[in-house]
Amino acid sequence: MARTRARIVDAARELLPSGATVPVDAIAERAGVSVQTLYSHFGSKRGLLLAVIDSVQQDAGLYAEFELVWSSPDGETALRRMLEATIRIWHGAWAIVEFAERARRVDPEIQGHLREVDGYRRSNLVSIAEQLAVEGRLRAGRDVATAADLAFALSLPAVYEELGVVRGWPLARVVSAVTESVVTALIDPATVPVLEPAADWSSVLRAPDILARG
Repeated sequence: MARTRARIVDAARELLPSGATVPVDAIAERAGVSVQTLYSHFGSKRGLLLAVIDSVQQDAGLYAEFELVWSSPDGETALRRMLEATIRIWHGAWAIVEFAERARRVDPEIQGHLREVDGYRRSNLVSIAEQLAVEGRLRAGRDVATAADLAFALSLPAVYEELGVVRGWPLARVVSAVTESVVTALIDPATVPVLEPAADWSSVLRAPDILARG
């Protein structure tokens, strides 16, 4: 069972980047299984996409990076770590991310799933913005919702695509540019990190949790 599931995920990782939809028949054929077997393992195209995303993120070691975010002692450190982890996802999984961005325009099921993922990412940024507000670090006129919206928009896949893919910037330069742009937009430069008491991130939604919902 586990080997069959892994074969299907591997086949999907090979085939998904080449199109704008989930070619279930082609994936099943590449994996050497029936379409019925594919659906028995994943339930739906959404379930298959969840498994592919999980596989890519595990291979890239990104869950460990997100756990580092939630060990941050203060809001600015968490923000910087979150932005770096996010841009590294876009970079390391670009073939799948690019597919997903295309597919969401034509596939309502994938669109629905990606809206859930967007909501998860924004909820994490809200948690970080709330901590920055507690520390008194948000710029004047920046409430929590506005700060989260700005951080979300300035770190979208389209931003990575323009800088890292179209312009050909190295990953480190993209990470630095996005991070400093967001920090400048959100944080009052006259303030400093508040390290005591350390930030409490116990209630935030962890990266694997959104995948577990599938």
